[in-house]
Amino acid sequence: MTRIRFPFLAMCLLGFAVTAPCWPDEIENEISGFTQDSTITRAGHEFARHLSDYRNANFSANNDYNLVVYERPSARWGSLIWVTTENQEVYRRFLPPGRIDIQQEANAAAQQIHAAAQQRKLQLMFMDTFDLDQDEY
Repeated sequence: MTRIRFPFLAMCLLGFAVTAPCWPDEIENEISGFTQDSTITRAGHEFARHLSDYRNANFSANNDYNLVVYERPSARWGSLIWVTTENQEVYRRFLPPGRIDIQQEANAAAQQIHAAAQQRKLQLMFMDTFDLDQDEY
């Protein structure tokens, strides 16, 4: 018989903590570094995979933010790709159909996104949020 090590998780799974949040803030703050793929086409999936691979290989020490990759495909223009972190868009670009190296574009996007995330983190450190929460500026 296996024991569940986290009592709050057991309570969530059993349905006891209906009004309380299932994940405490300590655990929620530790969950980071994910890249969610919300794309539709093969090119979009490839872009998200290469972005995630490059990000995990090169920025694993400072990978404390989550990304969501979205796509809006078009038969004429290719795919519009945009990436968000904490509901803010940090990257947007059209990928023309069949005329671009997706891996190279994803690597460049990962570098640009990481720089933007680090810049945002630095701005939040020096922002005066005495009467606001961190996401209410």
